[in-house]
Amino acid sequence: MPPKKGKTIDSLSGPHPRAVVRFRPADWSPVLIASGLSAEPYTLHYFAIRGLGELPRLMLELAQMPYDSVLYWDTKEFKAAAPFGQMPLFMGGDLEDADQVLCQSSSIVRYIAKEANLDGSEQGAVGESRADMVFECSKDLGSNKNAIHTQTDADKEKFHGMLTKASELLDEYEGPFFSGMAATYGDVGMFHSLSTVEELKPGYLKANGFEDLSAFVTMFAELPPIAAYLASSRRMPLTNNEVGDVPWAADGYKYKTPLNAELYAEEYVETTYQLRGDGDDDDDDDDDEMAGEDDDDDEAQEGEEEEEVETVNRERPAKKSRK
Repeated sequence: MPPKKGKTIDSLSGPHPRAVVRFRPADWSPVLIASGLSAEPYTLHYFAIRGLGELPRLMLELAQMPYDSVLYWDTKEFKAAAPFGQMPLFMGGDLEDADQVLCQSSSIVRYIAKEANLDGSEQGAVGESRADMVFECSKDLGSNKNAIHTQTDADKEKFHGMLTKASELLDEYEGPFFSGMAATYGDVGMFHSLSTVEELKPGYLKANGFEDLSAFVTMFAELPPIAAYLASSRRMPLTNNEVGDVPWAADGYKYKTPLNAELYAEEYVETTYQLRGDGDDDDDDDDDEMAGEDDDDDEAQEGEEEEEVETVNRERPAKKSRK
């Protein structure tokens, strides 16, 4: 059962049962599913932290796709069923019809991008490649953000070089996004990395000469779906490991701010669509499980979203103009 009333959860460690947080857009209705005008909710399984689950959540929120976020505190609960013994896991929708469960956070993000028309495909192979390039750049920024704490000359030079490249990419197209007037998953990745920097060190981008990136973060955070998510109880607080200004320690997965009780108010009960996989050995190190993904995804090293802008509209704008 969930913690007793009045009891709080202050860290990821502890034998707390799985919980589920549900998101249903205002225009979503189960009645529409049979007519094909609405989609079955997807399900995202991940630890009760932002980590590698936050980018898929941002994607789903921006696209206004209904989903259930299943949160884990006990690292052993998922091991017997998760493919490759890793998280996050993503299922539902067309994936369920194909009897598929996705793991690897970047694969999940790219799948959501295709489903939500956020993959740049309206501009053909060039648009898709650019969206992916921006996305990969955002991952590099995220995995090197600890430079804002250490500030050694080498770290600062490397990180600022990445920020400079991001700034140049943003300036290549007219419009508020990295590919012009419409967002792609690359923009979501950039927002995720850059907004985390601003959350940890407010004003850092502008103070270091990256006013354009600072303006991008502000603009993206004000998009109605992202603004609603950031202000909601669905948003997880950061943990000590994700802040990254101290070495990993026993309290690394302690939340920096109190966990909203609504996040664990509903205990998750398995439905007809079961997790499945080959399982994993119980001898695996828990810290590796917390990272949740293979070593190729650098974001796992973190310790671990009036003139309206076109964003998630299925009707995308006309061909973008370049400067």
